[in-house]
Amino acid sequence: MVPKTQQEAIQDIVEGMKDLELGSSEELKYSRIPFGIAPLDKLIGGGIPTKRITLLTGPTNSGKSYLALQAIKNAQQRGGIAGWIDAEMSWDPDWVKKCGVDTDLVAVHQSYTGETAMDTAVYLLDKGVPVVVLDSIAGLVPASVMDEKFGYNPMAWQARFINSALPKLMGHLKHGSALIIINQNRSSMGPVALDNMPGGIGQTYFAHMILQVRRDGWIEEDKQKIGFDMKISMKKTKVGGEAWDDIIVPFKVVGGFDIMELIIRKAIELGLIEKSGAWYKFKGQTTQGINGLRTYFKSSQDELDKLKEEVFGDDIEVAS
Repeated sequence: MVPKTQQEAIQDIVEGMKDLELGSSEELKYSRIPFGIAPLDKLIGGGIPTKRITLLTGPTNSGKSYLALQAIKNAQQRGGIAGWIDAEMSWDPDWVKKCGVDTDLVAVHQSYTGETAMDTAVYLLDKGVPVVVLDSIAGLVPASVMDEKFGYNPMAWQARFINSALPKLMGHLKHGSALIIINQNRSSMGPVALDNMPGGIGQTYFAHMILQVRRDGWIEEDKQKIGFDMKISMKKTKVGGEAWDDIIVPFKVVGGFDIMELIIRKAIELGLIEKSGAWYKFKGQTTQGINGLRTYFKSSQDELDKLKEEVFGDDIEVAS
């Protein structure tokens, strides 16, 4: 008997059982959907992964839903559609449109119970919808709790539900969807207040990537708060990127991510723009104050584009 080569041996094994694949198989590969923000996409390895779970967590009103919508916007720009499971009854079409999303290309389900939310997730995943967002774990209530009287609060009911539900979603990821799950940080009871996520620690096990989103100081204009610096930290990754690192992106309530501000800050850090007190100097142009510099770039789009390329290079896409 002629001994089999390694390739013949592994091929024989793979062909002998259903669902076995070679490690190099296209079936096992995944792609990425970028947020469109260069340092953020670099942090996470190019974008959120398809066929995987990305968990966005952090305090309320820190920008988690906005981040999820940016992933949807970029998926739509590439010819995709999206699904949004609204367990918080917070879907606002007008605001979503302002975030750059085509609401006619998003299938929305407002779930009354945790079971209907998970059933909808399975349906959307099986359809291979490019981006599916579950907003949020904190809003999921199983029917067994929903049907009880007010005040009914059995120990760890939400954690038990999430720990039984998430494993059932894993097998449905193979159809190509990027599943984004949003959760909130809550203060726990006890002598020491700790930030915990509703739903227990099981979700951190099943998530392939965990991004923590927090505010990091206000952005003010004419003594008015118009936005905040969004600090995004990588807390876990099974899909590459820069684990345990973080970036800060300026976010304005009207307008979203401030790409110009992001470019200017990075250019100053790299010495491409000289800063001396309230004065800024760029290629012979001297302006007073950050708003003066912004006015210059608004009238010199070519210079801004060149600076953007110098700052971020051309290996990562930067949304404008």
